[in-house]
Amino acid sequence: MPDWNKRTSSTRYRFMRVSRATGLETERLTMLKGGTITRNNDVRILESAEVERVGELEIGADLVRIYMDATWPSGEKASEVLGTFIPSVSKRSIKGRYKTATVQLRGRLQELLDDGFASPLTLPKGTNAVAAAAKICTDMGLEVIADPSDYTITNPRVYGIGVEQNDSETGSTKLDAVNNLLSLAGFWAAKTDTYGRILLRRYIALADRPSLWEFAEGPDCKFEKDMENECEMYDVANHVVCVFSSSDMTIVGEVWDRDPSSPYSTVSIGRTITKGYTFSDVPAGEDGRTPQQIATTRAKNYLKQNQSVIDRYSLRHAYAPVGVTDAVHMSYPTAGVEGKFEIRVQNMSLSAGCPTETEIRRFIR
Repeated sequence: MPDWNKRTSSTRYRFMRVSRATGLETERLTMLKGGTITRNNDVRILESAEVERVGELEIGADLVRIYMDATWPSGEKASEVLGTFIPSVSKRSIKGRYKTATVQLRGRLQELLDDGFASPLTLPKGTNAVAAAAKICTDMGLEVIADPSDYTITNPRVYGIGVEQNDSETGSTKLDAVNNLLSLAGFWAAKTDTYGRILLRRYIALADRPSLWEFAEGPDCKFEKDMENECEMYDVANHVVCVFSSSDMTIVGEVWDRDPSSPYSTVSIGRTITKGYTFSDVPAGEDGRTPQQIATTRAKNYLKQNQSVIDRYSLRHAYAPVGVTDAVHMSYPTAGVEGKFEIRVQNMSLSAGCPTETEIRRFIR
């Protein structure tokens, strides 16, 4: 395994054509040069990129995959896949016989966002939500990697253009349907890996995730010492109500913060601030818990979210083999920063060392 903590002696980038039909790399795209890659966990299409084209790009419906080829002073070499994208030429310049253009690239979730159901999709009560989400993706020819889930929907669900049965929970695209089903099952919204595969992953709290990388101060430090820190308050609540309704029953999960030691409790501020959430589905019992216990747990989680402060840091560093939603550890004693964070945003420059601007965040009380 390459040691990305050590400084590389050279980094080069390769752009490969990937057959949409077979998924195989078919040729090197030498007309593509440099550019940037952006990964953002707060947008539906997590990955995008922008590269320069010199000459013509004629690949039809095929995809573009970007590699970084790195070499270390020891002679060790490694190739990292940075992303697989749908290309679109957005702007072109003509200077004599030379033609250059900026090529916009989007992650493969764009295909789910662009596509809608020709007729409404109806899922009956008892449908496995994650399996249904995966089928929407595979029916479009997308490769899916999904965590197992036993969750089944307790109300029929209808998805499609103009459908209003699911109230405000869904939109009209296939990506909207996929993400709605995942949210019912307690999963993250869909994301892609660097090979363009659709990942359907169960949500795990940051505290329970292993750190996949350490930004550590010291002789092999790969981040710049200057960084920005921001603390952002969520709307603070001390009372949360979650209402789950189906044709058969209604279950209410309700929690209060009445702890005198809590700065946001009804005792501390002398009044009640309520946040309410409604779901047109009822949680099925699982892992030995009743639907009522699951509803109460969901309300407790929303209360924690509403009482959290976002502690975020923006830093600049050389390439690190991690992406958005990954947990990382920051150890920067000089600045008094220590702890586990989640990556929210990455902006990567396809130049020497792959310099990256990363925003990491954690939620604190």
